[in-house]
Amino acid sequence: MSHHHTVRPEVETYDVSPRVKTVSLVLMVVGAVLFGLGVFTNLEFPTRIWTTLLHNSYYFLAIGMTAMFYVTAQTIGYSGWVVLVSRIPEAMGGAIPVMAVIFGLTIFFGVEHIYEWAKPGAIEHDFTGLIGKKQPFLSKPFFFVASLIYLALWVGLTWMVRSNSYAHDTDAGIGRYLKAKKLSMLFLFVWAITSSTAVWHWFMSIDPHWFSTLYGWYTFCSAFVAGIAMTTLIVIYLKSRGHLKHVNDEHIHDLGKWMFAFSVAWTYLWFSQFMLIWYANIPEETGYFFDRFASYKYLFFANFVINFLFPFLLLMTARAKRQIHLLSFVAVMVLIGHWIDYYLLAFPGAVKNAHYMISPAAGDHHSMLTLAGGGHGQAAAHGPVQLFNFGIGPLEIGAALMFLGLFLFLTFRTLSKHSLVPVNHPFVKESIEHQTHSI
Repeated sequence: MSHHHTVRPEVETYDVSPRVKTVSLVLMVVGAVLFGLGVFTNLEFPTRIWTTLLHNSYYFLAIGMTAMFYVTAQTIGYSGWVVLVSRIPEAMGGAIPVMAVIFGLTIFFGVEHIYEWAKPGAIEHDFTGLIGKKQPFLSKPFFFVASLIYLALWVGLTWMVRSNSYAHDTDAGIGRYLKAKKLSMLFLFVWAITSSTAVWHWFMSIDPHWFSTLYGWYTFCSAFVAGIAMTTLIVIYLKSRGHLKHVNDEHIHDLGKWMFAFSVAWTYLWFSQFMLIWYANIPEETGYFFDRFASYKYLFFANFVINFLFPFLLLMTARAKRQIHLLSFVAVMVLIGHWIDYYLLAFPGAVKNAHYMISPAAGDHHSMLTLAGGGHGQAAAHGPVQLFNFGIGPLEIGAALMFLGLFLFLTFRTLSKHSLVPVNHPFVKESIEHQTHSI
């Protein structure tokens, strides 16, 4: 830490501006209207409604959780530069309890509409016998108890980490920092296990005949990049409104580096999972990607282009990571791109589980829906079928806007309750004097 001059950081308060309140309220109202319209027009397809809620509530829950992961991982790593911006991801953690409740209610009431293994008679209708073999893991009692444990741990540990951090503002002792290290270790230990096992239950089991050993890493990376993007946008916004006075181009540059690096990491996992399954060409593995190719081809490739090519090509140079408008554009595209990624994790399997099929004899693929009852064996008896892609309509867009508005409202409200700068953090001066030597 440099001691050639000292800067005394001051407690910096933030009041939620009328503009932020208006934007978040408009997003929630417009989103709710669109979502309501989508619900009304899809009453005969409850799977679409419940899967939309699953997709969006988990996406924003995961953004909050990965933001907390970011703070705790930096705490363990003795990272000094991040201190000045650490209150933003901590505030994003303020949205976790609300998102966790919404998500918990979604999976509790929508379980039979989303998951094939949860439907009555699923084991009897499954000609592969795999669902029966996985029954100890894929059973409602275990699913609900495990989900409750995951969500309770996440909410509880997030609260502990954040409460200790905020208490440090009035307690200047080193004890608070040492406690933050211990709480961060506990958070990371629990998150390392549950971030994978939770998505096995909540997303991978939507396709119960398929599994991937990369799945936990992949879904984490996807949410983590979105979390960094959201953090970056809020930091840039606060800076533009005259807040975070000591945050400089170096901090913005480092946030850009994180977004760039983990976009590449996500792509590595995306490609590894896809290439190995494509190359091996084993039917029980390729079915997962076939479903997405058959009905979601454009979204499948848009997912790759937005989440890899945009951040990779636009943020490659050090200078690009310091250009606020370019960085903001990439961050917005990353948030949209990984929302699409989670859409593709949830929807193809859920729609197939509901056995909504298109009659190929109808000519127009979107003109006729038939509900093929029973399991895979009976569905196959209907002859060649194309899986139906519900697409992205008012329901999905409305839910995204509604949850985004709620997330922003909760985050900015949390920011207004505490100092924007953790003034008593032992590394705060190091963060103020932060410089990188980049070319």
